[in-house]
Amino acid sequence: MKKEFYNKLVCTEGLSKLEWLKWRQKGIGGSDIASVCGINQWKSSLALYYEKTEEIKEDGKDNIPAELGTFLEPFMKVRFEKWFKESEGVDIEVEKMPYILQHPTNPIALVNLDGIFLHPTDKEYCLTEYKTTAERFYKEWKDDDLPDYYYLQTQWALYITNLNFCYLPFLIGNRKFDVKLIERNEEVIKQIVEKADYFWNNFVIPKIPPAPSGDESSKETLSMMYPKEEAGKIISIEGGEYLQALNKLEQLKLAKKEAELGIEEANQMFKAQMGNAEIAICGEKKLTWKEVFRKEYIVKASSSRQFRISNYKGGNNE
Repeated sequence: MKKEFYNKLVCTEGLSKLEWLKWRQKGIGGSDIASVCGINQWKSSLALYYEKTEEIKEDGKDNIPAELGTFLEPFMKVRFEKWFKESEGVDIEVEKMPYILQHPTNPIALVNLDGIFLHPTDKEYCLTEYKTTAERFYKEWKDDDLPDYYYLQTQWALYITNLNFCYLPFLIGNRKFDVKLIERNEEVIKQIVEKADYFWNNFVIPKIPPAPSGDESSKETLSMMYPKEEAGKIISIEGGEYLQALNKLEQLKLAKKEAELGIEEANQMFKAQMGNAEIAICGEKKLTWKEVFRKEYIVKASSSRQFRISNYKGGNNE
């Protein structure tokens, strides 16, 4: 059995959120590895770099999805144990793991586990990771599918604990509960360990920020990194790649302007044909142009006609 392969870095029971975040700055956690690999749509590698290098302060912001996930963990544990009994015919008891765990030879590899249990048949310890998600993401969990960022998270946890299996119970929109079994993948583990090492030693240690990726989290991070300008300061940006990027930026702006003009011209062409009609059919598309009311809140209440294009299925035009 491999239960004690890892180091127990710190007990999380009684830790404040601020203390917990400071401990997480000491390495790369399971929820960080997707950002390191550049596949986290909510947090770029630049945003992760900022988290690891800047002084942490209480921001007072609520993270409702994270809080809800923590709140539902007892339910997920009970529901998983019931599922295991029904699926494999044996009883299990999932243990809590109230520690930040650390790989014994790779100190930057950290993980928080939701649970661990001894498989009664195989006599091998297995991990559990509970996930909750909104119904609009159900396709990402369909059949054998699993979001890539969760797959990498489970492989990171298996690497740190030196275990072979992780059960991933998931709840979609508080309606559908199911479980996926994730097996250790040595090739993936090798790749993510290399990427984590590169990120830590080439960005975090020397405090050299990685390039922004154009997403919203990079935009927000740059605003936090450089909130104010230094009056009168002038710098020179040199290098062929920057000149190419500048030319590309100007071309994209021009293309955007032309595209917006073309879209508006086409919209106006259809509006001119519709006149006072609410609905028009063009091929397999249904066009609507009707009044939409906006209630008064901060600004004065108003109404305007809103133009939309959708697929036309025939029959009732509602």
